[in-house]
Amino acid sequence: MPAAARMFDPTGHPGVIMQGSPNVLIENQPAARVGDKHVCTLPPTAGPHPPSPIAKGSGTVLINGMHAARQFDTAGCGAPILKAALSVLIGD
Repeated sequence: MPAAARMFDPTGHPGVIMQGSPNVLIENQPAARVGDKHVCTLPPTAGPHPPSPIAKGSGTVLINGMHAARQFDTAGCGAPILKAALSVLIGD
């Protein structure tokens, strides 16, 4: 099972998750959910792009009525979540 993603966890391109649950904490950080925004900077030749929401997450685990985001799930721009809370695993 993939690890639970949180606000401030790193994403590809590189980037970071910038939103999370207002009342669910995982390892003292807000839990990330599908729809929460992440920001990234593409390689210098492509330049930065606007924040994009996490697009994929667990199909069965909800946090505040939103699907939980996990390590290796992706944002709308295609950036994967690279690192997450290894002490909390979330199923499909």
